Amino acid sequence: MRTPDGYRFGLQFRAQSDAHRQVGEFLESLGNKKSEVVVAALSEYLTAHPETLNKDNPVRVILTYGVSEETLNAKIEAAVRKLAEKTGRNVTEKAQGGGLTKNNTNALDILLVGLGQFG
Repeated sequence: MRTPDGYRFGLQFRAQSDAHRQVGEFLESLGNKKSEVVVAALSEYLTAHPETLNKDNPVRVILTYGVSEETLNAKIEAAVRKLAEKTGRNVTEKAQGGGLTKNNTNALDILLVGLGQFG
């Protein structure tokens, strides 16, 4: 809302969303410096996405909740490696006719090979 001395907005963040909670807590910690951070973040976003300033172009916000595929793969890989270490097995051994090479090693490959070793 426009006021004589600038703009004033009220924002509400959903407590059920980790992302909303994290942002809400961060903004709360800023005290009276919230507007500087919001202006800096939105200015950077608008520079990267100038099409959002076009009033004929509806703004679409796509939120991703949870963990990224990369983070999930890293967690799976770490869990499989930890399990393999406990059992004294090498996760790069061939299992069920397959195996890992440096070119195709990713967390899912490791998980599947690791599970094959225990089956």
